Amino acid sequence: MKKVSPKIIVAMTCLVFLVFGLFNGSIGPIVKELSYQTNSTLGAIGGVLTFLFMGALISMFVAGPLTDRFGKKIVMVISLFFLSAGIIGLCSTQSLPLMFFFFFFTGLGQGGMEVSGNLVVAEAFPENNTGIMNLLHFFYGFGAFSGPAIISLAISNNLSGKVVLWFAAGLFAVLSVLYIILYTNKPKTSSLSLTENSVIPANVYHSPLLWLTGAMLLTYVGVEFGLGSWSTTFMEMSARLPIQQGALVTSAYWGFITLGRLAGLVLSRKLKSLQLLGLAALGSLIGGIALMFFTGTTTAAIAIIMFIGLCFGTVYPSTIAFTSDAFTNNQGKAVGLVSAFGSIGGLTLPWMAGLILENNTPLTFVIFETAIIVTMLALFFGVRMTTKKHKYS
Repeated sequence: MKKVSPKIIVAMTCLVFLVFGLFNGSIGPIVKELSYQTNSTLGAIGGVLTFLFMGALISMFVAGPLTDRFGKKIVMVISLFFLSAGIIGLCSTQSLPLMFFFFFFTGLGQGGMEVSGNLVVAEAFPENNTGIMNLLHFFYGFGAFSGPAIISLAISNNLSGKVVLWFAAGLFAVLSVLYIILYTNKPKTSSLSLTENSVIPANVYHSPLLWLTGAMLLTYVGVEFGLGSWSTTFMEMSARLPIQQGALVTSAYWGFITLGRLAGLVLSRKLKSLQLLGLAALGSLIGGIALMFFTGTTTAAIAIIMFIGLCFGTVYPSTIAFTSDAFTNNQGKAVGLVSAFGSIGGLTLPWMAGLILENNTPLTFVIFETAIIVTMLALFFGVRMTTKKHKYS
């Protein structure tokens, strides 16, 4: 069969991430519908997110080594099948325990798809890894931004919000077939691209660079979702903003993160991944400090939250781009571990931020979030010093 253009493979993977974002962004708006479906309380059905991210966390650890051993194709195809089957299951079951199982099953597919999708794109355009990674995650952000809007439209026309999930399940199934037909694993090379003084030891898991990068992503995902999850409540508590207007602030925050990924795509023509990360971390720190001084205001606080979102946009894709560049011969293991660290941050730090906001003042919440940004910046300098001390190509 004639070799398929890398542009087609990237376009296909961008569509996967758009549907991925569509699914993730739609969960919140249909939680109430899922509670009716399983005859359970909102508090009980809220556990679906825990099971989803638990499955993703487990599969990220497993998918990396499997990708290095068997190639990206098989991991991507199986992951897309898990996503499709899991979503169909969770849309159909009326049992809460089965709902949790299907969300866990879907999470297994989500983690494997995220790891293999990042690697597919990194392989397609290695000469502009950072830019193409920002483009890929822009599509995820666009999907996450669009999902709630489509659900709102569906409900206003007396349709079930789950129509978006059924649509996602169908597209995941179609895309799994397209990967079987169109995508071909590149042969694995045994030659190392790393220099003699490389930071990468024989066992990639012994690399200080890998753990520093993972810890940096953990703090980033924690503060990104902490601010995203609680910005509505923060604006309500600090500026007495009505909840419906606070929800628009949250939507705009995620929208600016998506715009930040477009900015990362443009800036990647001039800046390398580490330079983009440093710029983003410094900008978000300035935003965090500014928010301390303007907590309690409306217009200024909203503008600062949007600015922080814009700075945040490039961090995740640029970190994944850097990781795949630094660990050329163990990309699956490295990207899988770093992505798993990100999931750990998403599972823990936003929960802590919510407790702080609930039991303290909004200013204390901002100080906590800014402290995480400071930690992220410190870890960035650790990554930067490690790469300077031990060169890699």
